[in-house]
Amino acid sequence: MAVFNRKQNTIKKRVTIEGIGLHSGNQVKMSFNPAPPNSGIVFKRIDLKNDPTIQAVVENVTSTERSTTIGVKGVKVKTIEHLMAALSAFEIDNIVIEIDNDELPALDGSAIKYAEVLEKAGIKGQKVNKDIIKIKDNFFIKSENTYLGVFPADEFKINYLLKYEHPKIGTEYLEYTFDKNSFIKEIMPARTFGFAEEIEKLKRKGLALGGSLDNAILLKENKVVNNLRFKDEFVRHKVLDLVGDFYLNGPLVGEIIAIRTGHKDNHKMNQIIKKEINNF
Repeated sequence: MAVFNRKQNTIKKRVTIEGIGLHSGNQVKMSFNPAPPNSGIVFKRIDLKNDPTIQAVVENVTSTERSTTIGVKGVKVKTIEHLMAALSAFEIDNIVIEIDNDELPALDGSAIKYAEVLEKAGIKGQKVNKDIIKIKDNFFIKSENTYLGVFPADEFKINYLLKYEHPKIGTEYLEYTFDKNSFIKEIMPARTFGFAEEIEKLKRKGLALGGSLDNAILLKENKVVNNLRFKDEFVRHKVLDLVGDFYLNGPLVGEIIAIRTGHKDNHKMNQIIKKEINNF
């Protein structure tokens, strides 16, 4: 590990966004508020007594089933990855997110609406430095079907290989070097996706209760029901999720190679990196 820095950032003014939670189906409203230096990304559950807060850090991840959930002492906030990806793109380090339910809104299934609201809020530079972790060693985890490695590089780069048996996905590969403008245009509009045959099983587990064609791409046996925004929208969305999950450790410089990975793998790697940061 090595450390260099930039100045910290927050937002200039309070902004609000609302919608339906993808998994819970609940109506939810969020307000983004400026925050002082070194306060971090904080979720405040204003629907609960005493407005409990949860810091968006690796140590507070409580679930990685179909999304990333953080929680403290039984208080949770679900599906934070798309917003985390947007905060990463805008280099926002300090913000208080007031939320009146337990899951972020799905919006259109991507992160582009978050980009729009953050642009409306404006970015305010702060005079305190923000440490950026630069990977100096090789780290990887693998299983029979997945592989996730993080390696030294001079920029934040992602290589993602996606493979599904579905004929409309098959194998997709994306090599992407992080840049704010291209991330907003080419990655943030990519939507989450799901398979028709899984819907009932997910609903029995209390998942996908708010899913619709307005906030997810639906695949049936041999077709995609929605119109795609990109011919490789599926792999682009996986990159979006990965960037959001990794921002739980803050800004990072290194090259990621991911094969068929998801939130669970991202969290395992985040824990490895966090341990190295603490040791460093």
